[in-house]
Amino acid sequence: MTENVLVTGGAGFIGANFLLRMVPKHPDARFVCLDRLTYAGNPMNLRAIEDAENFHFVQGNICDADLLADLFAEHGFTSVVHFAAESHVDRSIETPLAFARSNVEGTVALLEVARQAWPDDAAGAGDRPRFVHISTDEVFGSLGPEGAFSEETPYDPRSPYSASKAAADHFARSYFHTYGLPVV
Repeated sequence: MTENVLVTGGAGFIGANFLLRMVPKHPDARFVCLDRLTYAGNPMNLRAIEDAENFHFVQGNICDADLLADLFAEHGFTSVVHFAAESHVDRSIETPLAFARSNVEGTVALLEVARQAWPDDAAGAGDRPRFVHISTDEVFGSLGPEGAFSEETPYDPRSPYSASKAAADHFARSYFHTYGLPVV
């Protein structure tokens, strides 16, 4: 079976570097990059792979559930790598609602479309992670001069950005526990 991978936020710094490495390394897989191209995304980041046969770029918003459903239907995604996020702490202080919409509502829209597209996985039949949700260390708050965060570190968001990412993390985890969606 051909791997068809949806990469959200793939024109951003981290998402683009992921694609720049994975597209040439996996020529038999197909990669679709969905990015809204806000201040954080730049199509020039993808210049080196823009003509690759196994790469396709779509400009769009993860909050658009109809677009997501159309993309899932058209491409038959076998997995999602979800980088897309509003990610600037200072901007989140000025416009917290925009961060809640993108980071929380967008993540839930993506999770829900994936759940509907993969009913066997949602019933607990999936045997591998298919939805990779990317978070941030900001959800854990501030680290003192010593120590390190771990998976056991309690959440302690300190900005609207980190609160929105923490909420998205909790939704991703809830889709794993409630629906059996293979999310990591």
